[in-house]
Amino acid sequence: MERIAIIGAGISGLTLASALASSAQVTVFEKARGVGGRMSTRYAPPYSFDHGTQFFTARDPSFQHHISPLIEKGLIAPWTGKVISLAAEQPTTDRLWFEPHYVAVPNMNSLCKSMAEGLQVLCNVEVAPLPQKDRDGWHLTNKNGALLGIFDWVVSTAPPAQTIALFEPHLASDHALRQVRLHGCYAIMIGFNKPWKKSWIGAKIQHSPLEWVAVNSTKPGRDKTVTSVVAHTTSTWAEEHINDDMEHAELLLRQEFERVTKIDTRDADYFSCHRWRYAVVDTTQQCEAFVDPALSLASSGDWCSVSRIEDAWLKALELAERIKEHC
Repeated sequence: MERIAIIGAGISGLTLASALASSAQVTVFEKARGVGGRMSTRYAPPYSFDHGTQFFTARDPSFQHHISPLIEKGLIAPWTGKVISLAAEQPTTDRLWFEPHYVAVPNMNSLCKSMAEGLQVLCNVEVAPLPQKDRDGWHLTNKNGALLGIFDWVVSTAPPAQTIALFEPHLASDHALRQVRLHGCYAIMIGFNKPWKKSWIGAKIQHSPLEWVAVNSTKPGRDKTVTSVVAHTTSTWAEEHINDDMEHAELLLRQEFERVTKIDTRDADYFSCHRWRYAVVDTTQQCEAFVDPALSLASSGDWCSVSRIEDAWLKALELAERIKEHC
């Protein structure tokens, strides 16, 4: 039975692991404290913030079929309510959601936690760049040089820049993965120790460094006795400020949030800022998932699509089938 190491415990990595587990010995390595990737949740009791992926859709019939039993179990639920367009000094207008928008319950990372059950997932483990492959396989080590195991295949679901760093010098100089770019994004998280009283659950922001504001506490299964708000920046603003001092970026975004929403954050009991360096794929430079059967290396991720959850799931399943062909 093939020994497969998967790097990254987000949707892509866990989908791959589930698809390969029946025919291979699979170990998933995740450098963060928990699973989820961009479906992570920040906990600051009594607040929780889905500070990455806010929701997902289900347009593909196979993905609809996949999530149907999860909806029945209550692990996934539609997020419904009023969504508006918002711009400073302009009247608000309603926005229409033409399809169901789903969230995991009680938090976005709950879906990944469920997917990880029964799999061998090791968190807080950062895999070092791959050495030369030995006769018996890839000798994976952590960043401190400790041996993590010997594997026949190594599959990365990390962002392109991190995958390139892991796979150097095993990627050709003109490999398509080297052309893929992911833009950054900042997320601010604000907690108010009182229920949300406004009529809207989310807002698309116009003419602002901010792009989206979500009232996280309005999602199914969340604590509605408090208000948890997540705001995301545009990728353009984030790229211009990607190396800013975090306190400076936080101050700018706090001021912008108040300007656009007219919500006074001095009443907030919690405020935090998170920088996602790799958030939104540049669709002009996309790359397909790849398999190198000669070296037994492969890679996939949401960078293969348009950063949508169901697309990452579909791409991961496709890659799993391609890997099985060579095992």
